[in-house]
Amino acid sequence: MSETLILSLLVGAGLGFVIGLERQLHVRVGEAYAGARTFALVGVWGVAAEAMGEWLGQGAFVAALVVFGAVAVASYLALTAKTGDVGTTTEMAALATFFVGVLAGRESYEVAAALAVGTAVLLRSKETLRSVAGRFEREDIAAALQFGVVTAVILPLAPDRGFGPLQAINPREIWLMVVLVSAIGFAGYLALRLLGSRGLGLTGLLGGLISSTAVAMSFSRMTHRRDELTNVLVAGVLAASGLMFGRVLVEAAIVSPPLAVGLAAPMLVLLVVVEGAAYLVYRRGRAGSRDDDAGLRLQNPVTLPVALQFGLLYGVVVFLGRFLVENATSGSLVLLGAVSGITDVDAITLTAANLVNDGVEVREAGRAVLAAVTVNGLVKTGLAAVLGTRRHAVLVGAVLGVASLGTLGWAFVL
Repeated sequence: MSETLILSLLVGAGLGFVIGLERQLHVRVGEAYAGARTFALVGVWGVAAEAMGEWLGQGAFVAALVVFGAVAVASYLALTAKTGDVGTTTEMAALATFFVGVLAGRESYEVAAALAVGTAVLLRSKETLRSVAGRFEREDIAAALQFGVVTAVILPLAPDRGFGPLQAINPREIWLMVVLVSAIGFAGYLALRLLGSRGLGLTGLLGGLISSTAVAMSFSRMTHRRDELTNVLVAGVLAASGLMFGRVLVEAAIVSPPLAVGLAAPMLVLLVVVEGAAYLVYRRGRAGSRDDDAGLRLQNPVTLPVALQFGLLYGVVVFLGRFLVENATSGSLVLLGAVSGITDVDAITLTAANLVNDGVEVREAGRAVLAAVTVNGLVKTGLAAVLGTRRHAVLVGAVLGVASLGTLGWAFVL
């Protein structure tokens, strides 16, 4: 027992020393502080409090915690009166160190070490966190809240049973797909906020997480205003379109791994080819691109109207897919994929993945997805031709047109 307690005391003191050392190394000259020694003692205090709780009952542990809290509050009040600094970071770090000691006293050394290291890293990242926070605005808070509504509020309320003809409409299943697509879009939105737009090529790549079609529309229009940036704008469209293939594969892998295996070869080949073409075109035009992306502002992709629209679209595609599986040939499912690809590839990908889980052959579902990808590529080629300059249309069409034909050919041999 004594050997175990000694080890716990050493671990508590050592981990407290690590946290205190971070505090001590970053204090200003002449400033009062609690450093490595103080935090080591706080860790020991936590171990001792846990030991007292085991020997004398939980009342003893609570008493030790209250005494520690009183000392911390008194220290805080004294320092605040002296320096005028009302920050509580050091006091919160000391409280975390106390519980590091408690965990060490319970012999949960791995958890105690994880908490200590995490606390030290968090303390060390003050300037980084300030820089990151400076990139966000009020609308970003609204975006996060709306994503929370989509996930944490609506999803638990959605009934988990089938409705309508063929019992094909399952509200919970549909909203799970809405959450998945919203999460991908929200990740892209945060990436743009955190990384900034380091050139239009990177903006297009990140925009592909939100909507490659939206990027194609925005960038194609920009070519009329900034003809000298045509190569970079083309690279942005191609980067976003290439990311679509990766997005399809990720969605399929999450919902139906067998479908992802069936689609892996064509999606990976297309991803490499299109992204490679984007890189080559970008290198040719990067000299004129330098951080000039003021013409594009991607909006928050996670709003309730957008989520409801996707949910409605996905529900319609699910119903039609189930109906075609029950009453028609596999060719009809391919036709459904082609029609869905006019606006979106996510809905048909998720529908096909769920159909595979329900017993549809991977080959049939894969052809439907490839049909959607083919049509979607042709749609973006058309957008480049209608909205962009001739040179922009030729470059986009040369890559996406060939990719679409390759996808169509793969659908026949799948």
